Amino acid sequence: MKRLATLAAVVIIATGCAAPAATAPATTAPTEAAAEVTPTPVTMGPGEYEFQPLTGGAGTLSIPGKPAADLEELRALVKGKPVTYLTIGMDNREGSADVHIGGVSLFTPEGDEVKYQTASDYADELEKLLPAGTPAETSNRFITAYNKHNDPVKPLAKETVTLVGPTPPASFTGVKVYDAYGDPVDALPAD
Repeated sequence: MKRLATLAAVVIIATGCAAPAATAPATTAPTEAAAEVTPTPVTMGPGEYEFQPLTGGAGTLSIPGKPAADLEELRALVKGKPVTYLTIGMDNREGSADVHIGGVSLFTPEGDEVKYQTASDYADELEKLLPAGTPAETSNRFITAYNKHNDPVKPLAKETVTLVGPTPPASFTGVKVYDAYGDPVDALPAD
């Protein structure tokens, strides 16, 4: 009986010493005006854009850029369609590693992606348009252009990188610069 009384006392003490239940803070429903606010994307257009690669350095992207004379000669040789060039003034004098530009994408207000490829990939595509039996010295011009445009921008160097693609849209809401591994960084309008 003594055990039963002790057990009853423990139960009474345990339940009586419990902390009071916490009350939830009062919440208010958001107003309709706050719920309807959505950010408006900034619309940009052709011009100069700045970005910083993940490995350091600084780039200035020109949309559109100057045509690459060697690629224009090769395009004319194979009667390729006209293209638009983008150029990047890549300053890697303060970078910690080689900068490999893999491409650029512009995003339209409608959500479409307009892609620009490396000049080395474009030179490779042009070479595939050569007819069978093309002399080696002609084919070598395409290989030379590929190699020239395929080199990375090394630390302590400052070079121009060329990209190729369609005519840029009149307006776009985003600019991404991709490294050779597909990692993007945003390019923002230059001041």
